[in-house]
Amino acid sequence: MPEIPHKRGTILIVDDEPNVLWFISKVCQPMGYETLTAGSGLEGLKVVQECGAKIDIVLLDLKMPGMGGIEVLKSVRKFQPELPVIILTALHDKQAQCEALGIEAFIKKPYGLEDLYQRIEGVIERRNEDRKEAVVEPGMEPSAKVLIVDDETEVCELLTQALTEDFRDAHYDVKWVSDPEEALRLSLKFEPDIGIIDIKMPHMWGDELVRRFKAGEGKSPKDFVVYTSVSEPAELERARKIGHKFLSKPTDLESLAEVLKKICVRHGLLRRVKPR
Repeated sequence: MPEIPHKRGTILIVDDEPNVLWFISKVCQPMGYETLTAGSGLEGLKVVQECGAKIDIVLLDLKMPGMGGIEVLKSVRKFQPELPVIILTALHDKQAQCEALGIEAFIKKPYGLEDLYQRIEGVIERRNEDRKEAVVEPGMEPSAKVLIVDDETEVCELLTQALTEDFRDAHYDVKWVSDPEEALRLSLKFEPDIGIIDIKMPHMWGDELVRRFKAGEGKSPKDFVVYTSVSEPAELERARKIGHKFLSKPTDLESLAEVLKKICVRHGLLRRVKPR
């Protein structure tokens, strides 16, 4: 009797071509993925509204009768702003419009199954990693230098207080600046392990700051957290493209603590607990 693969995630396929729905389902199911299908944009949006928390990724066609894929994508962003979407389409001139709304990939028809599968795998692995609980060995605690860069001083002060006073099971040395240029200079002395970066700042956007860090203009943190209040689709896409954990303001402290804990475990930023 063949072994039944462990469930790895749930994929919603939205396409008005029954053959596409059947074919992608038959390819993904043996790999351990549960598939949901919708034959129209309106039906796909209804599935997202009813099963949004269960869905890990949406494969979305653009050219469909009635509600087209662009309209579906706009609506999905209202209900599930973080839900990964991969566009599968023959409308090759719609890529920029879709990217501005926030997508994982724009795959042009006809496409190779290997490329599609690799894109799905990448999304699922990242989501599963986010869901894992960070495990710290007994007697150890997360310990890192954190650099906060945000033009709102109130946010910087609030985060600094939370990281240095409220997180009892971790130790964070924190410095903050409101100017990205100053962040680059300060990093040479402070040598931060983690950067908490706003995306939209007056003199330099956060993605440009991360790029300059990685280009060697400052001592680059090992990892970044994008922490911002932007809501425009193009700005959200710009924030997501940085490729690091994205948190919207305001974020509850427990969520922030878990994100920082996972980063510390991933990079070995741990120290032995000192007697209190």
